[in-house]
Amino acid sequence: MINKYDFTLSDPDTFKVFSVKDMLFLYWICPQVDKHLQLFNHYNEFVFTLKGKKTFHHNGKSWPLTQDKSLFIRKTAYTTEKHEMVGWEVLAFFFQDEMLRRFFSEYREQLPVKNLPSPPTDMFVEINMTEIIRGFCYSIVPYFQQKKPPSENLLELKFNELLFNVFLEPSNSGLLAYVLRIVDQQSTPIWEVMEANYMFNLTIAEYARLAGRSVASFKREFQKYYKTSPGKWLTAKRLEHAKMLISASQKSIGEIVYDSGFENVSHFSRIFKENYGETPLQFRKKQQMALA
Repeated sequence: MINKYDFTLSDPDTFKVFSVKDMLFLYWICPQVDKHLQLFNHYNEFVFTLKGKKTFHHNGKSWPLTQDKSLFIRKTAYTTEKHEMVGWEVLAFFFQDEMLRRFFSEYREQLPVKNLPSPPTDMFVEINMTEIIRGFCYSIVPYFQQKKPPSENLLELKFNELLFNVFLEPSNSGLLAYVLRIVDQQSTPIWEVMEANYMFNLTIAEYARLAGRSVASFKREFQKYYKTSPGKWLTAKRLEHAKMLISASQKSIGEIVYDSGFENVSHFSRIFKENYGETPLQFRKKQQMALA
């Protein structure tokens, strides 16, 4: 699967990038060719659409991004959908949780932290775009068009300005509640990473990267929490998810394989029959007859 952070750095002609500390400022016109593309990013993202449209999918939910719309995307895997004859011009910021912790620690007294709602559970959080936030985003674009890049100090100040504008808006209080929750966490819990991303065909090394751990540390913590290996847990979880989709949706087996994180149809069919005693098509036919 494509790591979005690595991919953007590998193609400077397409992705214009400024870096400062553990942050990236990015501007690009999306080069996606396929209608659907699966990505993952071990950085959080703020994504703001300048022009066009792109739809993001995760765990059965969809988030369309049109002009002047923005999302906060947690460290996760997801599917992007390209819309025919519609491009996507975007401004984005990549950053780690530690950046949010530093910001919160320094400016906590100036933030509206009382009476916050429960933190959102989705990996995508819509950002309410006020005129101030929208104006800020458009003010960043000219920096990518000048020959000399802005200083790191200026970029850091600009990012802090963005966070202030977002968190001071009352309708973005859910996102502030999420930041407050991670302030006291040293790292993202293993279970949170796995429950949000088991349906994507990531390697163990890629899951470890999402969790911010070495492979050895990831496996050790996984075993301690789940009492089994990542490989066995993933197979069982994906089979359960695929079985539900076969019963409850009209998707083709190929689509279900893609949506459940299996390598290919033949691999999935073999494992499905080993566990349930019949092929996916036989199981679907039996379910349909039971409902007839």
